[in-house]
Amino acid sequence: MPAENDVLDEDSTISINWDEANMEPPRPSVEDARYYLKWYASATSCVFDLFGYEELATEIIPWLQQPASADSSTCINFLALAIGAQCGPKNHDEQADAYFAYGRYLSSTRFLEPANIATVQIYCLIATYLVNSACPHAASMYVGMAVRVAHSLGIHRADINALFSAAESSKRERIWKVLRVQDLFLSTTLGQLPSTTETRDTMSQQGYSPSTDLCHIFEKILSEVYSKQEVSPAVLQHVSRLIGNGLLISVKTQLNIGLCHLKEAYYWTIMLVTRPYLIDLVQRHVANDTAALPLMSTSDDTLSPSTQPSDTLLAHASVNSAVLTINLLQCFLYADEIPKRLPYVVNSLFNSALILGIGYFADLDRLFPLGHAMDLAERLMDRFQSNDILARWYLRIVRDLRQACNRFMEKRRDRRLKHHGALVKDLFGDVQPFDSQVRPSPASQTSPCNVLQDLDNGLESRDLHSMIETQFSELPNGLQVEESNTIWNQLFCDSIPGSLWESNVESGRLPFEWP
Repeated sequence: MPAENDVLDEDSTISINWDEANMEPPRPSVEDARYYLKWYASATSCVFDLFGYEELATEIIPWLQQPASADSSTCINFLALAIGAQCGPKNHDEQADAYFAYGRYLSSTRFLEPANIATVQIYCLIATYLVNSACPHAASMYVGMAVRVAHSLGIHRADINALFSAAESSKRERIWKVLRVQDLFLSTTLGQLPSTTETRDTMSQQGYSPSTDLCHIFEKILSEVYSKQEVSPAVLQHVSRLIGNGLLISVKTQLNIGLCHLKEAYYWTIMLVTRPYLIDLVQRHVANDTAALPLMSTSDDTLSPSTQPSDTLLAHASVNSAVLTINLLQCFLYADEIPKRLPYVVNSLFNSALILGIGYFADLDRLFPLGHAMDLAERLMDRFQSNDILARWYLRIVRDLRQACNRFMEKRRDRRLKHHGALVKDLFGDVQPFDSQVRPSPASQTSPCNVLQDLDNGLESRDLHSMIETQFSELPNGLQVEESNTIWNQLFCDSIPGSLWESNVESGRLPFEWP
């Protein structure tokens, strides 16, 4: 498998010829432009609401007939078209790369230093294209620059935004929301601390935004849980209170990518905050699993005696959220046309599959449909892997993890079969093999026919009643049954196994005869 950094930022989908990047590419037709804008809006719904479809169409359609120019509007238009061409189900990757190359060329030559709204929008667009191209580290660099410019403009402060007109204030708030989503997504996936922090009341009913609320939860998890590498009861209570309030979102029956983005992010927050408890449960379970199994087990041994019920519930919540995520996203298997690049969906699938795989090692496949959910996760990632190198890499990891889980289940099954075989042997005994040192003489070796003849002769000289009166002391060593056998007591509730036989013999009835 290739090294991680080589895969994550492999620039396989961005083939830019910098000698020609300073030349404006041919602008698309009106029909193609509307196609690109449609898939731009579909792929970025709820996670990159920098521009709406109508807003872009009103700006771009007339611009198609205008003469070439190198202003900020041209840069933004080409970058938006590049994202739409990149995400559409049809193969327009060549056009996408050409539009992106020219847009990034303009950004680096004309909009690298100016601190204005357009500069922040341009850097956000570039970061989105790079995320779709499986280049998260490069995208994080552009998001960092956008955050710095936004801070210099005061976009991060709601009180400053309120000083502008309603339209300008709304634009600034949308930019800040997009920055927060990009920053928290990249920080979480790359294991970094966020570059932004929220000062707004994200739970306020006035101007409520589910994505802003989720970003606040992600920020708290990253800063209070993972940066300190500990989960204190106070922190857990605070984060669980934020998550437990839920999201104010409407439920739709048809495929809504924006709604999927919101709900998968919600489940991701639960998986993040409860994952340490799941790993702790696995460690305890594996440690206990190396010990000898008890003689009789009537309860589920997935919970170790040292595990607190509340900790177990949190571990189960992590696996349950992973299952719910897969169930939510399986709608993409049956949709006719979907964007071919959905990095937020692919990321949720991968994280959920990892949680499901970890759950196997705590025997949670007995409580949750882990196998079915992992099958769905593989099928979903397989649908995206042909156009998304990161999805292809994730799919290989999940398949390797699945093989490891299968081997673990095989060993678990063999261990328990041996255990139950030992219980049966302890109860009924076993047929002892011949000693390799003592071999029967050729004269004593008999054929199956001779064995049957010997049985007939034995029955003639010894009736069945006398055979039943055989005492246990006369049985071979391998078939001895101890009167203190605890398993016999638990099964038959009789302190002396022989008494069952003796009482029936004295009454003249067979031990297996119905009364």
